[in-house]
Amino acid sequence: MNPVPQHRALLGVDVIGSAQLPGYLMNAIPATISKLLDAALRQSGIEPDAVLSLESPGDGALLVLPSERLGAVLDAAARLDEITVEHNRWSKPEVRLRVAVHVGPVGESGFHRARVVHARLLDAPEFKDLLKRCHDAAAEETATTALIVSAEALDTAFGGDHTQVAKRSDFASLRVSHKEYRHEAWVRVPGFDPRSLAAFAETADAPRSTASVHNVVHGDMHGIQAGTVNGGLTFYGGRRP
Repeated sequence: MNPVPQHRALLGVDVIGSAQLPGYLMNAIPATISKLLDAALRQSGIEPDAVLSLESPGDGALLVLPSERLGAVLDAAARLDEITVEHNRWSKPEVRLRVAVHVGPVGESGFHRARVVHARLLDAPEFKDLLKRCHDAAAEETATTALIVSAEALDTAFGGDHTQVAKRSDFASLRVSHKEYRHEAWVRVPGFDPRSLAAFAETADAPRSTASVHNVVHGDMHGIQAGTVNGGLTFYGGRRP
């Protein structure tokens, strides 16, 4: 029997569309992400030695921090937007970010479900689709970042006075389903209120029409021109074309 690992706060950042950048700008992505994250963490009172581990896949970063810093981690995620907007005004490459926060048991080595859940949140198709809808409808300097937070992290962080700039009222619910992970998460996109985010999410969840058409033809039929027909074609008094 193994002991349960200590709970940790997980912060993940991914650059949107980095593969579309020219090579000389793509090479600058790691340093850019490091600069933006360092500024957000510092402004939130998180010193470098508080970061227990840092992984950099190239166009993003995955950080593990003590769970008691979860409120500050959410503040850092919120501050990333203003910091990124300011960076984009004056520096290259311009970046847009997806950000994910989760909390759960994470050990120093081995397989841990909390890491898997965190990765699923960051890469959830519903999250990507929501951000695309926001970006398409956005004015300048809005939808620069999008934050997704697990229900566990949100309930913990806003269960007391643990944040300075992140607000519970900024988040809207979003059901995500990515591989084996299916759960309710919460999203924040600066420039969009929760009602607008919920409307985007409902539009994405709306079922597509599956109406069928039953076609009956009397007389000779010499040709058919159609797009997609759901249902049967029945011919009377003539040959099938």
